[in-house]
Amino acid sequence: MKVSNQLMENENPLVNLLGDFHENHVGYVYSMNFSEALVLTNDAWKERVAGIPHNSFLIGAAFNPERFSESHVFDQELVLLRVIGPAGLPFDADLIKTRIEHNQRRTTQEVFSSDVNDGLDPITHDELQYGALRCRILGTFYISEGNLRLGSDLENYVSSTRLRVFKPRGGALGLIVNHVNPEVKSKALEEARRSGFSNLPTPIEIGTIRYTSTARLHRGRTEALVPVSIQPSDFLSRRTAVLGMTRTGKSNTVKTTVASVHIAALKDGIKIGQVIFDINGEYANATHHDDGSSIAEVFTEYCVRYRAIDTQGFEDLRTNFYIETSQALSLIQELFRKEPSPYSGQDLDTFMSSTLEEPDLTDHSEHNRWEHLNSVFQCILFKAGYKPPSNFLVKIPHSKNLISQIQAFASSQIPPQQITIPINDRVSLSEAGKWFETIRSINLKLRSQQKQNNLSSIGIESSTKGNPWVDPTLEAFLNFLVRENSREQVFGGYRAIVNYTPYHSNRRTGDVVNEVYSHLLDGKIVILDLSAGPVSVRSVLSKRIAEKIFNSSFDILNSGGVPPNMVIYVEEAHNLIGKKDDLSTTWPRIAKEGAKARIAFVYATQEPSSIHPNILANTENWFVTHLNNDDEIKALGKFYDFDDFSDSLKTAQDVGFARIKTLSSPFVIPTQIKRFTPEEIVTELKHIRK
Repeated sequence: MKVSNQLMENENPLVNLLGDFHENHVGYVYSMNFSEALVLTNDAWKERVAGIPHNSFLIGAAFNPERFSESHVFDQELVLLRVIGPAGLPFDADLIKTRIEHNQRRTTQEVFSSDVNDGLDPITHDELQYGALRCRILGTFYISEGNLRLGSDLENYVSSTRLRVFKPRGGALGLIVNHVNPEVKSKALEEARRSGFSNLPTPIEIGTIRYTSTARLHRGRTEALVPVSIQPSDFLSRRTAVLGMTRTGKSNTVKTTVASVHIAALKDGIKIGQVIFDINGEYANATHHDDGSSIAEVFTEYCVRYRAIDTQGFEDLRTNFYIETSQALSLIQELFRKEPSPYSGQDLDTFMSSTLEEPDLTDHSEHNRWEHLNSVFQCILFKAGYKPPSNFLVKIPHSKNLISQIQAFASSQIPPQQITIPINDRVSLSEAGKWFETIRSINLKLRSQQKQNNLSSIGIESSTKGNPWVDPTLEAFLNFLVRENSREQVFGGYRAIVNYTPYHSNRRTGDVVNEVYSHLLDGKIVILDLSAGPVSVRSVLSKRIAEKIFNSSFDILNSGGVPPNMVIYVEEAHNLIGKKDDLSTTWPRIAKEGAKARIAFVYATQEPSSIHPNILANTENWFVTHLNNDDEIKALGKFYDFDDFSDSLKTAQDVGFARIKTLSSPFVIPTQIKRFTPEEIVTELKHIRK
C-alpha cells in the first residue's frame, strides 16, 4: 500500500534528517528486534563520514529519499539508533584466520607496506573491511498531521528488513538532537505562560555534540560542530541533577544555566529568583576557570552576594542577635543540639527549649512577659561576648508596681538595702544587666521570706493579684544571666553560648532570611558564599533560608495564589539530601515537593549513589560528566539510557564532556558543554537593555 505525500520532496522532514544521504550512507541493518539492531558496515563507508564513534547516532531508512512519495506506508519512518558496541558476523572466524595468516607471511621489510591494500589482493581486502555494529533503538521519527514526531520506541519491524543506515551530520544531526515533539512544545508553552513568559523562551545553546573523548575526526576541521539546545522551561519547577567529579565542568554547567534562565526572564520582563548555595565560593568569586569573571561580576546589577564574615562587596549572611532575638535563640538552640556541650542543668534545658516568638500585641499580659524575656536575652548575649550595635539600648521593666515592690522590700531590710532605680525604661546593656540582677536577687529573697512566714511563695507579685511577676521561664533566663540557679548553686549559664558569636553580626539591621527572600521575589540572583566563615553555617543558616522559600511558596499556593518562580542551586548536595535522610525534613521536601510550588531544584554532587533514591527517581534533567567508580556509575545506570555510557563515563575525564538528558528529550545526548563566557553574556545584556 502506498500513501500520497502532501509535503514537497525537498521539504520532507524525514528526508531532511538524512542530510546528504548519498554521502552519509554507512551500512545496512541485517537483524533487529524491538530494542536492538545489528548493522553491517564497511571501513570505506566509515572513512567517508569521519568514522562511526562509540555512542554516535545513526538513522535507519527503508524508503528511497529521492522517491519518498512512492514508498510503502510501512517504510515511511526513520529508526533512530545509537552505536553501543561491535557485533559478530557469521564469517568472522574466517576473516580473523585470513588476517592472522596474512600477518604471519609478512617479512621484516613488509612491516609497513606502501600498498593501499596492505599486501592483500583487492577481493580479500574488500572482504576484510566489513564489520558489524550493535545499536540501541532510541525511537522512531514519523510524520503525523503534517508534523514531525519522535516515538520513543519501535512500533513494528519486518524480518526481511530493508533498512539502509546513515550517519547524520551537520544540520541533519542538529535536527535530530534538538527535536521536540509538538505536544511537548505545547505543554512547555502552557507552563511558560503560567510562569509569566509571553511565549516559549528561546532555547539555550548548552554545547555541541561530542561522542568520545578522542575528538580527532568527528569534531575535526572537516566536520561541523553541531549545537545542542535545551529548553529553559525544562528547568522551571523541575529537578535537575549535575553529577561528576571535581573539575569536570559541574560549576560551568550551573553558571551557564543560571545565566540562561536570567537572560530568558529579562527578555520577557518576568522575575525568576535564583539562589545559589555556594559551598566552595565558585560562583561569588572570579577564578581562572571562568575567564576571570564570576556570575556576580557579569550580572552586577542583578546579583547580591552574602558571606558569613565581613567582606567588601558582600552582604552579611549572619543575623543580628540583638534585633532578631527569636531567630537568634532558635539558631543558638540548633547549634547547641548539633554540638556536644559540657554544660547541663534544668535552667539550661529551659533556655534551650524556650521561644522568643512575639505574641499578639492585644494580649497585653503575654506581650509584657515576652518583652521582659527578650530584654534578659539581650543582656545574656552581652555577657556572653556578643558585640552589640552602636548605642544599643535595652527596654527594661519599669512599671510603678514593680518599682514600689522593690523599694518596699529594700526599705524593710535591716539595715535598709540601697537600690539604684533606672531613670527610664531604656538603658545601656550593662545597666540593664545590673537591673535584672537586682530584680532576681530581691525576688529570691522575698520568696524565701514568704516561705518562712508560711505564705504562698510568689516573690515579686504581678499586677494580677496572686500571680508571680517572675515566671519559671524568666527565672531560668535570669539564672542563666548570673550563672547561678535558684538554690544559689553555680552553673555554666551564658558560657554555654559563647562559642556561637561568629554567627552574630552587629552591623545587620534586619533579618537576613527575609532580606534574601525579598531579593528573590525581585528576580535577583542571590549567591550565598559558604566557603568562608563558620562551617556549621552551611547547614544551619542555609536551612533557615531554604525553609523560608519552601514555606512561603506553599503558603501562597495553599491560599489559592500563584507562587513566584524560584530556582535553588545546591553544591555538595549529598550532604543535604542523603539516601537515609527523612523525606519530611526541609531539603528532601524541597527536592521532592518543591515543583508543586514552582520551586526548581538544581543539585550538584560527585556521589549520585549517596542521594536519596526517591529524589533521583523524580529528577527530570540530568547533566553527567566523569565518574570515577563503578558504584556511582551503577547507580546512574538505573535511569533512562545512561547505562549505554557506563564505559565512557568512567574513562573520559575531559572537562565539560557531559551526557545530557532533559525533560523535553527522550534520550541522552553526549555533549561538550559550552564554556561560560562572560563577554558574550555582557554583550547580550547590553542588547536586552537597548
